[in-house]
Amino acid sequence: MATSFASVANIAKRLSGREIGRIVNFSITRMLVVFERLNRNIGDMPAFLALVLLLVSLAPSLAAGARASAWAEFREVRVRLLMLEAAPGDTIIRGGIGIRLQPDYKTYWRSPGDSGVPPVADLSGSEGIAGFELLFPFPSRFDDGAGGHSWGYKRDIILPFTARREGNGPIRLKMKLDFAVCGTMCIPLTADLKLDPGQLQSDDIVASLQRAHERLPRVIPSADMMKKIVTRRVPGAEKPSFEIEIRHDGEDPDFAVFAEAKGYFHVGDAVQKSPGIYRVKLMGRPAPGTGGKFGPVRLTFGTKNSAYEGVIDLDGLPAAP
Repeated sequence: MATSFASVANIAKRLSGREIGRIVNFSITRMLVVFERLNRNIGDMPAFLALVLLLVSLAPSLAAGARASAWAEFREVRVRLLMLEAAPGDTIIRGGIGIRLQPDYKTYWRSPGDSGVPPVADLSGSEGIAGFELLFPFPSRFDDGAGGHSWGYKRDIILPFTARREGNGPIRLKMKLDFAVCGTMCIPLTADLKLDPGQLQSDDIVASLQRAHERLPRVIPSADMMKKIVTRRVPGAEKPSFEIEIRHDGEDPDFAVFAEAKGYFHVGDAVQKSPGIYRVKLMGRPAPGTGGKFGPVRLTFGTKNSAYEGVIDLDGLPAAP
């Protein structure tokens, strides 16, 4: 039965909210057909039970739906809030910030690279939530116009978020979003967004938020990072410099690496040295008052379809022989 249910669950992950709704009526009929066959062939029992479990697991999603705020309109971009409706008993709220860019404009990741402005969301005026966390799908690298690279998004994007539900009352989101977009020049913007009960409902939002969550890098523990990463300090460099080799299955020209720590890192282009092995150089500058230490370095690497992130330690790393 485990195999049957896993197969059905994997199919469900690829379905939008509207598609799931369409199959429910069919599924009820199918359940009756399978139930009749149970009288003749007990081997259908695993499929029947898997179908029942699938429908039970989908029930909150089908009942909940989703809602969206009005768009905040700018010449360069449109922004809105999205949220999955909380089912009874849910303690975690999930949603996202939808960003639609005009052609040739870009916006920034949580760390903007050599230049740029990361998005900052303030939900202090909201009701019914706490513990808000903004999440970031895997970004792209692009020229910043000053000889460096910025990190962010060159196409429409949803930045997912999670929060804890507080109490049993209605959830009202009020967000002040400070962010920036970049064309030939960078433009700081502020959007005031509100999401109240009863605003625009759409099955498409459910599918869009699912796709955004699927683009989030997979967080892996330090032990697994050690299996994927080999780090070396570059000897004789004027500034702290490192060379990192990363194991990553497949060949993809969009493979990229991003490093975040106390201070600043310039991250070079990732170069494929052999099948499944990429190499990248980092040149850093620790933050003032840290005693020349970077502290834990969060490394994000991969592609938009296969991304990972984890923490490595570069402090005290011996120079390569």
